[in-house]
Parts: sequence; structure tokens; C-alpha cells
Amino acid sequence: MNYTIGDESSDLCTVCSNINISEYFKEEIDDRIDRATGLIEAASTAKRLGSLRDICLKARKCSFCWIVVQSICTTSLSREKTPEALLESETSTTKPRECYLYSYCSAKNDRIEDDNPSSKAIRIGIAYRAGGPGDSGGAADGQIGDIQLLDEDSMRIRNSRAFFGRRIGPKININLANYWLDLCETNHGVRCNGERHGSNVEPEDLLVIDVKRKCITKLPAGANYLALSYCWPTREMFRTLLANVDELLRPEALVSRWDKLPGVIQDTINLTIDFSETYLWIDALCIVQDDKEQKDAQISQMDRVYASALMTIVPVLRTLDPDQACSGLPRYNPKIKYREQKVTVIQGMNLAVPFEAVYGMVDARTRWGTRAWTYQECLVSRRILFLTESQAYFQCRHSIFCEDCRGEIDSTDVYFAPRTNLWNPGALETTGGRLQLNFGTLHLPREPYTKDERAIMAYLNYVLVYSCRQLTFMSDSLNAFRAIQNVLSNTMRTSFWYGMAEKYFDIALLFIPHVDEPRTKQLGEDYPLNPAFPSWTWAAWSCALDNSEYFPCTSHGIHREVDWFLLCKENYAILLESKGRPGDSKFPHANNKELGMLGSIPSGILPPLRTKTTANQILQDTNDCALLSCWTMALDLYLPGSVIPLGRHSRRWSGSLHLAICNGQGKWIGSILMNKPWVEASLDTTQPYRFILISRSEDIMPYQDSDVKFFDTNIFECRPWCFLNVMMVQILGDTVRRLGIGTIHEDAWVQENPNKMLVKLE
Repeated sequence: MNYTIGDESSDLCTVCSNINISEYFKEEIDDRIDRATGLIEAASTAKRLGSLRDICLKARKCSFCWIVVQSICTTSLSREKTPEALLESETSTTKPRECYLYSYCSAKNDRIEDDNPSSKAIRIGIAYRAGGPGDSGGAADGQIGDIQLLDEDSMRIRNSRAFFGRRIGPKININLANYWLDLCETNHGVRCNGERHGSNVEPEDLLVIDVKRKCITKLPAGANYLALSYCWPTREMFRTLLANVDELLRPEALVSRWDKLPGVIQDTINLTIDFSETYLWIDALCIVQDDKEQKDAQISQMDRVYASALMTIVPVLRTLDPDQACSGLPRYNPKIKYREQKVTVIQGMNLAVPFEAVYGMVDARTRWGTRAWTYQECLVSRRILFLTESQAYFQCRHSIFCEDCRGEIDSTDVYFAPRTNLWNPGALETTGGRLQLNFGTLHLPREPYTKDERAIMAYLNYVLVYSCRQLTFMSDSLNAFRAIQNVLSNTMRTSFWYGMAEKYFDIALLFIPHVDEPRTKQLGEDYPLNPAFPSWTWAAWSCALDNSEYFPCTSHGIHREVDWFLLCKENYAILLESKGRPGDSKFPHANNKELGMLGSIPSGILPPLRTKTTANQILQDTNDCALLSCWTMALDLYLPGSVIPLGRHSRRWSGSLHLAICNGQGKWIGSILMNKPWVEASLDTTQPYRFILISRSEDIMPYQDSDVKFFDTNIFECRPWCFLNVMMVQILGDTVRRLGIGTIHEDAWVQENPNKMLVKLE
């Protein structure tokens, strides 16, 4: 089925021959906007094309059926990536899909009046409804295909080329990519170009590759350079070391070592020359890998390295194989297979299937999209040139450009339909206010957060996404987050300790591990704990994390109950300035009691306090402050092994068990989520576990099922702020180690007469 069909009327089936395709590119037809999400979808009046199985069967003879099938196989929403797989799936399923036709506005220049034909571009959408042959109605379940009109025909349909499709060849159009870069530099202003992307400080002592002299050199002050974000191969790779760094500084030093470089580095050096640039930064060659002092200094300024680069090159291959992923630049290296653009002629018009949005390309099916280091490199880069097997994408903080659609425009007054290949989720104005998003996750904003809610949401999201990425060495857990942390420190106006935001420390402590598989292969018996870091930081848990689903940190309040101190090796303490998060309900509420802030800490049990000099001070040598301490309340309670149902949340927490917390009389007073490996290996239902009070929540689980309970509601009343957040710890002499986080009802906690004590977490 991978072919182009001609434009004779006989090339259309009976259904398609009765459709005037050109009308669908003139105005929106049968589309609607979902008010809840702002996403475009088909209206119930959309034209029925027939069953997807029949469309697959007709695709060999009908050119429109053929392009419908190709569009479905191209979208990132489809599991079936070939027509053959799609037909097989639809033939075997008990819920065959019915397809519907509509058209929608894919892009609009808001500076031009709506009645001007050149103000907007229209695309055809293919929607579907799942159901059997006897089902009726036109309600569509969602969009599964997208078809665009090529710009060579758009002038006679819409009197405009803007935002319509463009033919592409097998190799990247360097002139077009240069134009994208020039357009961004010239017209995008402070958002993309201001003060080295928000930092007044350029990276220090930066080594770069001089691509013309083929050697390593120190970057001249103020000089432009490109950067490469890629994944290292598993096989031994040529690197800069103390033993060869002096030699690599000599002109032509890389010529004799060319064959030792991975294909991706060779191609990027040549691509830099094609862009008429002189300098290129690549970590393997520009960091002396066995010079600890130099390496640590460079890692600590990764945010400046990528933010100051003129552009970051990102090769994205659909493979998880580490060696194949760095074999070269797709659509630049002719040895790498590329995906052909699907084009056909229908009723005298050239139609094409647009490739996916770049974020449908850069996902968990690519090695680059799964690695921890590349996550921060993407977030802090001001411009990225993604090279994929489909096409090149240029992403900046203002726009996304791509080869197969004519989207180059210098205005910010442009609307792009969400999920299309020109939509930039990192720049909210590209939806013209039509789509409400919580915040962009594709760039790190450089402007300070004005609301605690947005700062907390951003921090939790970045930690969650980062925790799902893979690392080769577990000791890099914080190093690969350092660039993100550096930016967040400024925008959140807070210090960080072991990756934990000080201002929101009570919230940061509420992370819960998703223990499915480790982030590294080196954990062995220590999994999921990473012994390189203290147990109270998320960096010590080598698995995916969450702390906004069980504890609603962004939608509800978190109340401080204790003061936190860092105990440093030089025998002094630092008081952390956490502020919690105010809730909708005033605290205290109803029968709540003030439990925390337990009065003065008895003299002599804490070392002398030392005050930080500035609000944003970050101690880089975190090994000097490994113990976390608080003056709090503690109870010894039991886990009898009773599993509490989580309703529809069970799927999300499939690697954990929701266990009842009981007092000595067997009364159910709280619950805790613990990972299954720990339960299977360590749970003792006969011995008590130590629980310490750390904070309290206004509510718990923002999307509760009515059947999900956290304590015996026949005894304890649910009310705002009754949920005490507790940490279960393992006692290790005079210190303890975190085991898990749970909740206990306030009344039950008070009734058990907890003891006041100083806790030292390691």
C-alpha cells in the first residue's frame, strides 16, 4: 500500500467520489471545540466514510481511502504503523471503528480579519467511533488522522501559502534550517534572544570543537557555538582525557582520530560547517572526562552551556538501541533510513499526510526520549533542531517550524491547533488563548513564578518526568538534574538541598515511588533505594515518583507542622525555610488542633544554628549536610497486612500496596502506600513501626472514589485538615531512614499520646 495513486475519477470509490474535497479546504466543516479541553474534534454531523476495515480494503484502488489509511498510520495516536497492521487489527477486533470526515482551522494569523481567505489554513481531520456494525449515530470518539493541502495548490483554494503543506526530499534542507535560525534571531526578541537566554553569565572556561581547525580550543569571549544533545553508545567511545587533552588542542588533532568518533559526532561537526559556524560543544570531547575538578565545574553550569548555545542539535532515531541511536544524524546521513512523505493527487489537488508533532516523535520509543541527561538538555536549550527520520523540526520558545508545513512567520499573534506539527506547547500564545494549559513543560521558564501554585506544579512535574528517565550510573541522579535545579532556584526563589526545593520542603517530602523497574541497572539488592544519597530525598529512590496524585499538593493545602534542620559535619545546623501551601479552607477548621511547632527545642540537642547569607544560596558540596532533623511527635504503630482498595487509582499504583495503619488495639487509623518488593521482603505484621509527624493535608487524593477510604470512617470524621502526613522510618541506632509516607487521622493521632522527640533522618 506504500505508493501514490493518480487523479483520475476512477481512482475514487463510490463514497469518496461524491465528496467535493476542495470544499473541505475552504472553510471548517463539521468541527467543534471541546469546552473542557479546548481540543478540536469532529461534530456529530461529520460525514461518515465507512468502517475502517472497508477503507483499508478499498485503499488499493481509491486514492482518498489510501491517504486516509496513511494518515491514520502516521499519527502518534495509532498503535498500527503500517496499512497491513491496521487492516489486521480491524479485521480481528470485536469493536471495529467507523471513520468520519471533517475539516478544521489548523493555523490562523490573528492579525488578519477572519473573512480574509489568507488569514487561516484548513486541514481535513479523520475521526472515528468505536462500535459494532449495528451501532448508529455520528458521535466521534476522537481524531485519528490529518490531511493537508500542499502549498502548490493552496493559492487557488485559499489565496495563501501560509501554514499549508510543503514537499520535502530525503535530506534536510539546510537553507531552510538556516532561515529558521535567522528568523528566530532577527524577529523573536527577548523571548529567544534576551541576555543569553535569561542568564547574564556565560559559561566559564568552556572548551569547544573548532570545526574548521579540527581541534579542541577554548571558546573565545562572546563567540557563537552550537551544542549537541545525544546519547552515548555502550561501546568504548573516544573521549577527551587528561592524557590526550594537550594533543587535542593542536590543529588537525581530530583528523587522525576521525574514525574513532561515533557517526553522530562526525555528522554534527560537518553540519556545523554547513551552518557556517566555527564552534561546537559536545560533552565527550569538551569535558575532560577523568579530570574531576573540571568535570564537576562543567556539570554545575550545564544550564548555561545549553542556554548560551546558538542552537542545540538533537538526533532522534526510533530505537532504544544505544549504539544505533548515535550512528548518525537522520536525514543528514544518507545511510540512515528515512520515512517517506505520503502524497497523492485527488480531484486535481496535491494532498499530503503531515508528519506528527515533534513531541509525538520524541517519546519513550526513542533512546533520546528516555534518558535523564537529555531531559535537562532539552529544557534549558533556547533553540533546538530536531533531526528525525521523518523531517527536521526547529523549536524555540516562540515557535515550531518543520519542513513539511510552511509555518514560518514572525508574529506572535498566531493560533496553531493543539497537537498539530506547528503547535508549540512550550509557548502558550500559539493557541491564541483558545487552549488553557497548566504550564509549559517543554521549556524551563526563566521568569520568576508569581504564584506558589505554579511554582509547586512546575517543580513536581519536572521531578516526576525526570524520575521516569533512565541513567547509566546511579551516582548521576543529581548531576543530571543540576541544570534544571539551577534554573528553578532562580525562578522559584529558593535554595535546593539534594534536589529538594527548600521553600516547599514539606511538599517535596511527600513523594511516593512507583516501583516498577529501576532507573539504572546497578542497584541490585539496594533497589529501590540508592545508597549514594540520603533516604529523605527523591534522588535516593531509583524509580518513577509521584507526589501530587496521592497527596494533592497543587489543588489543596499543605500545612507545616515541624521545623526542618540540616545537620552539617562541621557541627552546625541550618534551619530550612519551608512555607507549605495555604489551602482553600482556613486552618484550623472545625475540630482541628495545633499539633506541630512543638515549642522550643530542648537546649543542647541541636548544634549551633548558622544563617544562610542569601535566600538563594546553594551549597554545592551537599556531602557536608547529609542528616535531616526535626523536633516532632512519634508513634509506634502496626501494619497488619490489610490491603485497602484504591478503586480506579489501583492501576496507577500497580507496583504498590495500600496498607492499613493500626494502633495496638487493631483500630484502623490511617493508610500508607508501600512498594510491593518491600512488602514481600520486609513487612512484619507482628512488630511495630515508627511513624513521625511531618505535615498535614487539607484533603487527600484529588480524584477520590467514594469507596476509597484512608481510615475507619465509622469512627473518624472526614473534615478539612484532618489528614496528618506521617513518615514511616526504620530505626538505625540514633538515626532513622525513610521507608514510606502515609496519612493518619488527626483525632486518632492525638488519642495515641505521641511522644516528642528529635528525629535525625539519614
